[in-house]
Amino acid sequence: MMEEEKALYPIKMNGKYGFIDKTGAICIEPVFDYAEDFNGEFAMISIGEQFGFIDKKGQHIVEAKFDDAYDFSEGLAVVESANKKGYVDGSGNLIIDTIYDDAFKFSEGLAAVKVNYKWGYINKEGKIAITPQFLDAYDFSESFALVQSGGKLGYIDKTGNMVIEPNYDSAYRFSEGLAAVQWGNDYGYIDKKGTLVISPKYYSAYDFSEGLAVVETKNKFGFINKKGEMIIPPKYDEADSFYEGFARVSMENKYGLINQFGKEIIPIKYDDIDTLREDRIAVEVKGKWGFVDKEDKFIIEPAFDEASGYVDGVAKVVFENRIRYIDKAGEYIWKR
Repeated sequence: MMEEEKALYPIKMNGKYGFIDKTGAICIEPVFDYAEDFNGEFAMISIGEQFGFIDKKGQHIVEAKFDDAYDFSEGLAVVESANKKGYVDGSGNLIIDTIYDDAFKFSEGLAAVKVNYKWGYINKEGKIAITPQFLDAYDFSESFALVQSGGKLGYIDKTGNMVIEPNYDSAYRFSEGLAAVQWGNDYGYIDKKGTLVISPKYYSAYDFSEGLAVVETKNKFGFINKKGEMIIPPKYDEADSFYEGFARVSMENKYGLINQFGKEIIPIKYDDIDTLREDRIAVEVKGKWGFVDKEDKFIIEPAFDEASGYVDGVAKVVFENRIRYIDKAGEYIWKR
């Protein structure tokens, strides 16, 4: 039977970073000068001013010898030495030498890299897949990547062909088959043939998520569907994309959560609010954070200076300028 993946949480003791498990037991001794949360199997750490990665046993899978490092994506992570970037794998091997002026994470098998002021793409063997020729380039999404050519933005496919001509001053990646683009002074949406399918009439527009996209009109935010129909009226001062059925919205400096029908699941009454995670929602009241359930009942009263969402039954909070961890009942599993 496969061993269950366990969550680990960074702590700081006597100026050094280590990790605890969900019971609060130290499982990786605090010996690092810095440590970030685990992203999948690996966590970035530093010793002195050099960065590397450890696994959940605390073993160095990438030696701390790089000037900077970034999270793993598709099995590889960007690392930096002497102002040049390359990629390491999960075994700690420098798979792609640090020869690029800049580099992004791998997405759909390709990564954007910068060579002498021009951007192109490499594959996971480090071979040039699309010749550096663009003024700017972004991650692939749904088989298309946004690139800048001749001062305008367009889209290429994975062979490097310009499949949607660079006609746009501003544009976003494809999400759920559509991409927001600026046409004149307003935003609309195109499909993968480059056809304008939602007329440009919005002051700003964002990615589709769970079938809906945030748009701005008359200085208010609402949500449209893929037909361009306004499903949730533009009445919010701020709005985030939907995530697992809920979206964070604000009116008159108060925050709440709505569902995809525009119903307030958590009333717009809090000073700030996080997304729903593990049936708990972090909310801010008069400068202090606590947690409510989906019925807007306080499970943990506001007492913390900061609070993050739950991960495997544990939430990170800040109290008296110290990072602590609590369980779902609000009891400390770690405080120092």
